[in-house]
Amino acid sequence: MRIKRKRFFVAFFTILSFLVVAIILNYKSLEYAKNACIDNNKTPKIEQGFLAFNWSVSCE
Repeated sequence: MRIKRKRFFVAFFTILSFLVVAIILNYKSLEYAKNACIDNNKTPKIEQGFLAFNWSVSCE
């Protein structure tokens, strides 16, 4: 019984850590796209979904 519980916690924390890394990388890429618009002297128009999983940047 303890081995199953340990495997569950290991799997849970592994999945949770992958999810956190994905969220952080999505936010970083959103910031990079926004800064690329600013570097080109344009105004970024950002549409962002939940936790930055779905986002788009258009430079105007």
